[in-house]
Amino acid sequence: MTLTHIRTLIVDDQPNLRNELRFLIERQGDFSIIGECATVKEARRVAVTDKPDLIFLDVQLPDGTGFDVLENLPAEFKIIFLTAFEEHAIRAIKYGALDYLLKPINEIELVQTLNKATQYFPTKAVQLDVAQQYHKKRTHSRLVLRAQDYLQVVEIDQIIYCHSDSGYTSFFLTDGSKIVTSKIIKDYEDVLSEPGFLRTHQSYLVNFRYVSKYRKDGFLILKNGIEIPVATRKKEAIMEYFNRL
Repeated sequence: MTLTHIRTLIVDDQPNLRNELRFLIERQGDFSIIGECATVKEARRVAVTDKPDLIFLDVQLPDGTGFDVLENLPAEFKIIFLTAFEEHAIRAIKYGALDYLLKPINEIELVQTLNKATQYFPTKAVQLDVAQQYHKKRTHSRLVLRAQDYLQVVEIDQIIYCHSDSGYTSFFLTDGSKIVTSKIIKDYEDVLSEPGFLRTHQSYLVNFRYVSKYRKDGFLILKNGIEIPVATRKKEAIMEYFNRL
């Protein structure tokens, strides 16, 4: 059954992108824009008071993330995430997103997503169940890394560890290569946590499939001989992880 007049909320901190989305969405007959927000706080308030059917939700907001908007919200609405980074799609799927769009917005992809919203508008329970099953299949998937001069697609299980320094994160891969991105390591932590990565230190994120042993002086020894420091506050979590293996 087709659902018309879908009440739509746009949440993004870029006015130009909000204007573009409003223009493109309003060209479609089945949608009405009920509001625009630029922050987590404002989006949570509007989601509760105005009860939208559909939210276009930016992943990165000035006071938090789009995922913070969704925490413990009882409202029934569907989500289309907006993100500049494809790796966020994995977590978006887990949260039950109807779909996600990469920035800059492609009009053809937007129309396809809107058509999906009109033709398939499941209950939240059904949506989350399907999304979680899909997420399980994608756990060991691929990640798009944005280096200075190129985009690199890597298999997540080929990442040995990540090291952050001065606002940059370096990815060390099984083929011996290194990819440097201009994002901090925290931006990758949520995406990589479930495939078996652990944050051992403020500067390190390690794929445990490549760990050989834990030395009691506070270092993980990888299979290639690299030593990774373990922060004092992380030692208990590391020991618990080893005990579960």
